[in-house]
Amino acid sequence: MHGIYLRTVAPTATPITTAEAKTQCAIASGIEDHDDYIDALIDRATEAIEKHCNIQMLSATWTLVLDTFPTEIVIVKPPVTAISSIGYTDTSGTAQTLSASAYQTSLSTEFAPARIKPAVGYNWPNTQTDAYEAVTVTFTCGYAEAADVPLTLKHAVAFLVAHWFRNRESVADRTMSKIPDGLEMLLSLEDWGAYA
Repeated sequence: MHGIYLRTVAPTATPITTAEAKTQCAIASGIEDHDDYIDALIDRATEAIEKHCNIQMLSATWTLVLDTFPTEIVIVKPPVTAISSIGYTDTSGTAQTLSASAYQTSLSTEFAPARIKPAVGYNWPNTQTDAYEAVTVTFTCGYAEAADVPLTLKHAVAFLVAHWFRNRESVADRTMSKIPDGLEMLLSLEDWGAYA
């Protein structure tokens, strides 16, 4: 069952620093003319790669919204580090929070989704009939520190920043309209995006 993913708390850091991005762009140390633009490109590149690979690089809070409980809840936003809560609308239309003892989790790795199903001896509760968005799963995903982000992903961000820094306008060459081949290769080194 597909759901709606909503990021409710954004990361407070970026996977690479301005200095790291400037090195990739071959901007000499001490030149700060482009720093604001570089920082904006880091944000956009991070977002683009996260969407392309369906991952979260640095720790953030997300909510998965479902219309009803599936047999197993699958969260495709690795790496998932914690399940904060599972809320639902009961048959009378009242908002409820499921006890953590009522479900079991298998949290994700870099390459696999997180999974949640009822604990042994439990079943999912019934939700309000025909209601949209009757189940909400709040979770934390992403690496705690920039230093924990895999080097391949960090390099991919730097690579894309440099590509956009050098190619700011629309170009006629069709090969420039798609993701650069070097970046495609970086992201294919691992299984990021396998569940996108």
